[in-house]
Amino acid sequence: MSIAPRVEFPELVAVTLRDRVVTAVKDSFFSGLLKPGNRIVERQIAREMGIGTPAVREALIALQEQGFVKRVTNTATHVTKYSIEEVEQLYDLRLELEVLAFQWAKPRHTEQDLQTLEKTIQDMIVASEVEPTRRFYELDLFFHRQCWQLCGNKYLADALERIVAPLFAFVPVASGIPVSRAVAQEHHTIVNALRNLQEPQFSNTVRSVLSSFALRGMAMMARQGDVEHAAEDGAQPQSYA
Repeated sequence: MSIAPRVEFPELVAVTLRDRVVTAVKDSFFSGLLKPGNRIVERQIAREMGIGTPAVREALIALQEQGFVKRVTNTATHVTKYSIEEVEQLYDLRLELEVLAFQWAKPRHTEQDLQTLEKTIQDMIVASEVEPTRRFYELDLFFHRQCWQLCGNKYLADALERIVAPLFAFVPVASGIPVSRAVAQEHHTIVNALRNLQEPQFSNTVRSVLSSFALRGMAMMARQGDVEHAAEDGAQPQSYA
């Protein structure tokens, strides 16, 4: 009698109802179905998902802690909406914290870590050539999360998650930032800096790349704001070169 080969099955991870709701609502953020300022009704979500309102309430509390929604107790919950000034402040804080994360990651990373980052960039390049663009944004955020983990400080990584994840969800939706192969390839500069550069050139290079990401987002937000104001006033929007 032949002996069947031993099969190792992957461990199943239990997913709570709360986590499923969080994932579903975040999917709506990234896809643009839920836009900044939209109201979220607990009972409606519970009814459409066929679950109780307590799980939805727990999910919205978690999303509030992550910066995705704003809740007013016994009143309403709305998708977080940032003004241009608030986005600018978030980008300023993100820049300082993320540069610090890269500085701490510099002596800790391995060549395998860098190859993993390069694989994510390649996936971004592929995603930039197909629709919808949501996959590109997810991979872009995943790239940065991978970098934060390399810093070795969970509190810094958690702080960046809270600041950056909502920006990735809402700034592209609100501003219409285009995705392209060139945008994806800019991330190679960060990997090359981790691999080859030393201070102060290393920090200067990382800061320059991260600043370019922020400036692009701010410019598109400003342009979108001009378009909206022009539509409200019945005027022609300002042209940008």
